[in-house]
Amino acid sequence: MHQQTNRNVPPSLPFGEFFTFPQYSTRSNNDGTPSATVMENRAPAMAEIEVTMVENHANLKILSKKRHRQLLRMVSELQCLWFTVLHLNVTTVDHMVLYSLSVKLEDGCQLSTVDEIANAVNCILGRIEEEAL
Repeated sequence: MHQQTNRNVPPSLPFGEFFTFPQYSTRSNNDGTPSATVMENRAPAMAEIEVTMVENHANLKILSKKRHRQLLRMVSELQCLWFTVLHLNVTTVDHMVLYSLSVKLEDGCQLSTVDEIANAVNCILGRIEEEAL
């Protein structure tokens, strides 16, 4: 069975093989330049973030540094954005954590694309990091 992996995420990165086309990436391309997700007119990537959608359901994969109360804050802020968390899986290795969430976008949700959702998650993680400093 052939697995397709993202060239932006080196295989040495824990859980790097779980990201195919992340909307946000903290890694550089093979030539050392910032990845395209970092170069676009967006906030700097706080984590590896990949969002996929089918109708009003989304799957989020987030690989970031562990932070105190990060999971609680992230779930709370996702609920404020009108997401219902249907399934959550958390896996940790050393100082890194992989969150895999299945969410439903409720009727009041203003976010409708994978890029909008990834941007919102990146902003949430940015606020969590700022508060940790």
